[in-house]
Amino acid sequence: MIKKTAFFIIVFLVMQAVHGQQLYKAGYRLQDEDGALFEGRLHGNGIVDLLVHQNRVYAATGYGLNVTADFGESWQTFYPRDYKGKGGISAMGFMDDSTLWVASAFDTTVSDDNLPAGGGLSYTRDFGQTWQHIRQPVDSVNEVNYAPTTTNVQNLTYDIAFVDSTVWIASFGGGLRRSDDMGQTWQVVTTDGLPFSSLNYLNHRVFSLLNVHDTLWVGTAGGISMSPDNGQSWTQFAHSADDSSTLSGNFVVALAYQEQTGMLWAATIQADSETELRAVSRTVDAGETWQRLLVDESLFAHNFAFDGRKVFVASDLGVYYSFDAGNTWKTSITDLQDFQSGDEMFQDEFYSAAVQPDNGLPRLWLGGSDGLATTINYDFEDWQIIRSYVSTEVRKDPEIYAYPTPFSPSRQQFIRFQFAANKALDEPIEIYDFAMDKVTTVPVSGLKPKWDGTNSAGQIVASGVYFFRAQLNGQVTWGKIVIIN
Repeated sequence: MIKKTAFFIIVFLVMQAVHGQQLYKAGYRLQDEDGALFEGRLHGNGIVDLLVHQNRVYAATGYGLNVTADFGESWQTFYPRDYKGKGGISAMGFMDDSTLWVASAFDTTVSDDNLPAGGGLSYTRDFGQTWQHIRQPVDSVNEVNYAPTTTNVQNLTYDIAFVDSTVWIASFGGGLRRSDDMGQTWQVVTTDGLPFSSLNYLNHRVFSLLNVHDTLWVGTAGGISMSPDNGQSWTQFAHSADDSSTLSGNFVVALAYQEQTGMLWAATIQADSETELRAVSRTVDAGETWQRLLVDESLFAHNFAFDGRKVFVASDLGVYYSFDAGNTWKTSITDLQDFQSGDEMFQDEFYSAAVQPDNGLPRLWLGGSDGLATTINYDFEDWQIIRSYVSTEVRKDPEIYAYPTPFSPSRQQFIRFQFAANKALDEPIEIYDFAMDKVTTVPVSGLKPKWDGTNSAGQIVASGVYFFRAQLNGQVTWGKIVIIN
């Protein structure tokens, strides 16, 4: 009966079974923004993933794939129309020095619920000049050997890895799959030998992949599996309530390898047991024993970056860092400010991190829900913030505008006011309601002006249309803000 059931219903139950944890980040929505307005600029402030390859940095957002070869001074964006997939980038990786693979995902509405869906995979061998697209792998409804995935709803690809010429993908609804012919055909693989069923087996719900010296590591909602022979045999590692040298939790969000130390790192949270913990797990002996670090019930680690013995952990609580391979940790990085441009990153959530060589010095990149930040030689007081917005030098009317709009004070910390760098506010920005009663005043400061959606008494304003008055270089401009609570 399950084999004939719409798979999105199965996955809805699956999500409930793992305490409602959703790795899907609200960044895959299809957008109708004019890409020409962002030409040469970063497009998208939700940085889902970062990848450094050769002299380029690749930043995945809900709008597409952003690439810079000059340390963020200029960007090239590949949109769905380029890589021929649907939606923003959910995963990426290089198969060799020149073959880049990406997976895409988008939001769709099913029974009045917003659900993520897989937009397929694409690859390019010429750095984006041409792309080959592959539809999201799904199964035939007539499949009888296992419980088939027959839709791309809740079947999005979270990670990609390569062993020789084999492409491996971790797709939430579709489980672990391999292709030996560049995506023309796919084979469902289970690491426990059981017929595939993401409804019945936590180990069949796959989220992360990693190839370390031709050994494949697979992170699932049921622990980690390792294959030294490209999927022919498997060894499994899981949490044990009676053994503190096992994984902190069986839900494995990310996997990474630190070449300098030979350590394998995993972002591990609880799956289905009260004894499981949120933490970072690491092993120095190929999984035989694990150490649990940064144990915190509020921690949700998303990814890792390394530079020699230095470790960076991107999480919902900021970016934790260690300069001695994780033996001691520094306070997490949050609330970043660029005092040259006046830009700030308000959110604590960071989804990705990467280290890039820059003229002999290390450049750290951090991507989160509120933009991209970078600093040279780990100078955590000197940040460059790179955010996506329409430049008033490109679109000159209006001279100042507020974004995002609609704005939700309960889900977004601030609404920002954008204007050209060669202009300045003569006086504070005034906010008015629809009846033109003054609501509050936004002061002038050295940073970009921002409003948190509260009135002069500190109370969150009601949903509705609001207006702002700003004076730039002697010229008064009015704008509109839509508030949705």
